Amino acid sequence: MIKLTFRPLDGESTVLVRGTYFRICPDETLRGPDNSIAARYVDGLWRLAHRRHRAFECADPVYLRVTGFDGHREFIGPYDFLKASDGAILTRDSCIGIHSLRRGIASDSGLWMEVAFLAAATTEPAAPGSPRV
Repeated sequence: MIKLTFRPLDGESTVLVRGTYFRICPDETLRGPDNSIAARYVDGLWRLAHRRHRAFECADPVYLRVTGFDGHREFIGPYDFLKASDGAILTRDSCIGIHSLRRGIASDSGLWMEVAFLAAATTEPAAPGSPRV
Protein backbone atom coordinates (compact mmCIF):
# COMPACT_ATOMS: atom_id res chain seq x y z
CA MET A 1 0.00 0.00 0.00
CA ILE A 2 1.32 3.43 -0.98
CA LYS A 3 0.57 6.33 1.39
CA LEU A 4 0.94 9.89 0.09
CA THR A 5 0.88 12.81 2.51
CA PHE A 6 -0.15 16.11 0.91
CA ARG A 7 1.44 19.21 2.48
CA PRO A 8 -0.98 22.17 2.34
CA LEU A 9 -0.03 25.58 1.04
CA ASP A 10 -1.64 27.33 3.98
CA GLY A 11 -1.48 26.25 7.62
CA GLU A 12 -4.20 23.63 7.17
CA SER A 13 -3.72 20.01 8.22
CA THR A 14 -2.08 17.44 5.95
CA VAL A 15 -4.13 14.99 3.89
CA LEU A 16 -3.29 11.29 3.64
CA VAL A 17 -4.21 9.39 0.46
CA ARG A 18 -3.74 5.61 0.14
CA GLY A 19 -3.72 3.27 -2.83
CA THR A 20 -2.00 0.22 -4.25
CA TYR A 21 -0.16 2.56 -6.65
CA PHE A 22 -0.31 6.11 -8.03
CA ARG A 23 0.75 7.58 -11.38
CA ILE A 24 1.67 11.11 -12.37
CA CYS A 25 0.35 11.18 -15.94
CA PRO A 26 1.32 13.29 -18.97
CA ASP A 27 -1.78 15.48 -18.42
CA GLU A 28 -0.33 16.40 -14.98
CA THR A 29 -2.90 14.44 -13.04
CA LEU A 30 -2.17 12.05 -10.20
CA ARG A 31 -4.25 8.92 -10.71
CA GLY A 32 -4.91 5.93 -8.51
CA PRO A 33 -5.52 2.24 -9.29
CA ASP A 34 -9.03 2.80 -10.64
CA ASN A 35 -7.68 5.54 -12.97
CA SER A 36 -9.66 8.18 -11.10
CA ILE A 37 -7.99 11.54 -10.56
CA ALA A 38 -6.66 11.93 -7.02
CA ALA A 39 -5.04 15.34 -7.63
CA ARG A 40 -4.02 17.76 -10.39
CA TYR A 41 -0.74 19.63 -10.77
CA VAL A 42 -1.70 23.22 -11.66
CA ASP A 43 0.48 26.34 -11.55
CA GLY A 44 3.15 24.59 -9.49
CA LEU A 45 0.72 23.27 -6.86
CA TRP A 46 -1.08 19.99 -6.27
CA ARG A 47 -4.86 20.49 -6.14
CA LEU A 48 -6.62 17.87 -4.09
CA ALA A 49 -10.39 18.51 -4.03
CA HIS A 50 -10.63 22.28 -3.49
CA ARG A 51 -7.41 22.66 -1.53
CA ARG A 52 -3.95 23.57 -2.81
CA HIS A 53 -0.85 21.71 -1.64
CA ARG A 54 2.79 22.61 -2.22
CA ALA A 55 3.92 18.97 -2.25
CA PHE A 56 3.13 15.37 -1.51
CA GLU A 57 5.47 12.93 0.21
CA CYS A 58 5.81 9.19 0.49
CA ALA A 59 7.74 7.98 3.55
CA ASP A 60 7.30 4.24 2.96
CA PRO A 61 9.62 2.14 0.81
CA VAL A 62 8.59 2.88 -2.77
CA TYR A 63 9.82 2.06 -6.26
CA LEU A 64 9.30 4.23 -9.32
CA ARG A 65 8.49 3.17 -12.85
CA VAL A 66 9.43 6.17 -14.98
CA THR A 67 8.75 6.67 -18.67
CA GLY A 68 10.65 9.31 -20.64
CA PHE A 69 9.33 11.19 -23.67
CA ASP A 70 11.37 8.84 -25.86
CA GLY A 71 9.27 5.93 -24.53
CA HIS A 72 12.14 4.43 -22.51
CA ARG A 73 10.81 2.89 -19.29
CA GLU A 74 12.79 1.91 -16.22
CA PHE A 75 12.22 0.83 -12.63
CA ILE A 76 14.24 2.61 -9.96
CA GLY A 77 14.36 2.35 -6.20
CA PRO A 78 13.52 1.46 -3.58
CA TYR A 79 13.45 4.85 -1.88
CA ASP A 80 12.57 5.30 1.79
CA PHE A 81 11.35 8.87 1.14
CA LEU A 82 10.17 10.74 -1.95
CA LYS A 83 8.65 14.17 -2.41
CA ALA A 84 6.86 15.63 -5.44
CA SER A 85 7.28 19.39 -5.34
CA ASP A 86 7.80 22.19 -7.85
CA GLY A 87 7.60 19.80 -10.82
CA ALA A 88 10.33 17.52 -9.48
CA ILE A 89 10.66 14.18 -7.70
CA LEU A 90 13.07 14.53 -4.78
CA THR A 91 14.75 12.26 -2.26
CA ARG A 92 15.94 13.66 1.06
CA ASP A 93 19.17 14.90 -0.59
CA SER A 94 18.62 15.32 -4.32
CA CYS A 95 16.37 15.71 -7.32
CA ILE A 96 16.02 12.41 -9.19
CA GLY A 97 13.71 13.56 -11.98
CA ILE A 98 11.35 16.16 -13.44
CA HIS A 99 7.68 15.45 -14.14
CA SER A 100 6.62 18.95 -15.22
CA LEU A 101 8.46 21.70 -17.08
CA ARG A 102 9.52 24.42 -14.72
CA ARG A 103 10.99 27.86 -15.10
CA GLY A 104 14.58 27.58 -16.32
CA ILE A 105 14.12 24.25 -18.10
CA ALA A 106 14.03 24.89 -21.83
CA SER A 107 13.31 21.44 -23.25
CA ASP A 108 11.62 18.17 -22.42
CA SER A 109 14.94 16.31 -22.62
CA GLY A 110 15.19 14.33 -19.39
CA LEU A 111 11.57 15.07 -18.51
CA TRP A 112 9.58 12.09 -17.29
CA MET A 113 6.31 11.68 -19.19
CA GLU A 114 4.84 9.34 -16.55
CA VAL A 115 5.90 8.44 -13.01
CA ALA A 116 4.31 5.48 -11.21
CA PHE A 117 4.76 5.04 -7.46
CA LEU A 118 4.82 1.31 -6.72
CA ALA A 119 5.06 -0.79 -3.56
CA ALA A 120 7.28 -3.39 -5.31
CA ALA A 121 9.51 -3.35 -8.40
CA THR A 122 7.58 -6.20 -9.99
CA THR A 123 4.20 -4.46 -9.69
CA GLU A 124 3.35 -2.87 -13.00
CA PRO A 125 -0.03 -1.20 -13.29
CA ALA A 126 -1.61 -1.67 -16.67
CA ALA A 127 -2.39 1.33 -18.81
CA PRO A 128 -6.11 2.13 -18.84
CA GLY A 129 -7.92 -0.30 -21.12
CA SER A 130 -4.96 -2.65 -21.59
CA PRO A 131 -4.37 -6.10 -20.10
CA ARG A 132 -2.22 -6.38 -16.99
CA VAL A 133 1.36 -7.46 -17.66
